[in-house]
Amino acid sequence: MESGKVSGLQEELAQTRKEIEKLETEKLLQGDEIRALKAEARSYEDEVRLLNDKIQRLEEQTLLETPAKMIGKEVRLRYLERHRQRIGRSIGKLGYERIKCGDRAAHRGRPVVDAWLCLTGLMPDREVYKDLYGVDLESMEQWKHVPEMIEITGFRASLQSEGRLTADFQVLFERLIEVAKTYFSSVDLRAAFGDNKTLQKLQGEMQNSYDEIVAANLRGRQGFSSQHSSQAST
Repeated sequence: MESGKVSGLQEELAQTRKEIEKLETEKLLQGDEIRALKAEARSYEDEVRLLNDKIQRLEEQTLLETPAKMIGKEVRLRYLERHRQRIGRSIGKLGYERIKCGDRAAHRGRPVVDAWLCLTGLMPDREVYKDLYGVDLESMEQWKHVPEMIEITGFRASLQSEGRLTADFQVLFERLIEVAKTYFSSVDLRAAFGDNKTLQKLQGEMQNSYDEIVAANLRGRQGFSSQHSSQAST
């Protein structure tokens, strides 16, 4: 009787052990499944992150290529409208406006587009960029979303390319760059142009200086043209 009771308990204990082993095995399998799912989720996260990075790069490239394409279009329209003039066509107000836009596109500084040309290797001589714009490519990459910096560096390049950069303008330019470099983010610098009196004063002085240089050059051209016309008529 007692032996039968012991035998029953032993069977029950063995069955319990089997159940425990089964539960432990299931727990291990579930753990493996959870780890596999987590690994799969991480791989999806990495893939999504890579795709987002790719989208961001494509968006940035599009933002840079769009103005470059616009400039190219303006230059080519100027070329065509000028030829229409040469063969006696009436180009009208639109034609003259296209010629003006093409002149601006070809001869004025475009710091963001020119930086893109250098960074993509289309213009391998990076030193020419700094000589024109007075800043290196890395700085412009940082400031490309600050309209005031784009405008000011564009002024400098326009003057430098035509040999009209004055010492007074350069002094103001260097001072502004010195102040701009105290801001570690483009967001802070952009905001600073709204409340920093020093930056606002320098920007205004540089705008005035640029306008005066351009106006003086225009008067010089008009004077030369008038003198040339009077000499031709005598």
